[in-house]
Amino acid sequence: MKLHDALFREPWLAYQVAEIDWEDEDNFSDWDLEPLSGPTLAAEDVDDVFEGLFIIAAQIVSNHATTEPCYMDVVLPERIAEYHFLREDGRVVRKEGLSGSNWTVIPAIGIEALGVYTLYYAKQNPSLGINVLRRGMEDARERAYLAYDLAFLLRDEKRYPEAIEALTVFLTEYSAPYLAPMLYQERAQMYAAIGQLDKAEADKQQFVLAFEKQYGHPPGLQDM
Repeated sequence: MKLHDALFREPWLAYQVAEIDWEDEDNFSDWDLEPLSGPTLAAEDVDDVFEGLFIIAAQIVSNHATTEPCYMDVVLPERIAEYHFLREDGRVVRKEGLSGSNWTVIPAIGIEALGVYTLYYAKQNPSLGINVLRRGMEDARERAYLAYDLAFLLRDEKRYPEAIEALTVFLTEYSAPYLAPMLYQERAQMYAAIGQLDKAEADKQQFVLAFEKQYGHPPGLQDM
């Protein structure tokens, strides 16, 4: 179906964009969209390789703590997002950018792919992105991806026990040797912040082991 027929009319939460002519990308209203049936944006719902351009349900968060439904683009595997889509005067319009002086666009669904966690951060109301990820984890096929974003959003809000829980889900369910040293350091710091010094020390040892496994030598002072 065409973009102008799909957005704001169908119940789908995510679409994959068919191959388009990037030299004529401004003609977005005629893009062919393939609706995806899952509650999150996930590889299991895509017939081909889980990469390319997708359009997903999103929300605009304003300074007045109100939200407005919209859509946003996401390019995978990098998880780059640059535009959002609104409905104005009965037609779909595309606008560049995901934030302004008093508004922020964040996804309304979880994305089962790693990326920059601040994609879900709205300074006007940080809890909204946190809630999106919590709901997404209930239905996600690979919830570790959402747990990663959730852990760092919660850390930034100094909600350390919840952040530790989310980070533990990621460390338990996702194999990422290149991330493990940093993640054990992060969790150790959060354990220390809430006074659980024995667990903080255990994670420091896990950090050393993970660092040696990844880089072939113990961490130096500059790595601690």
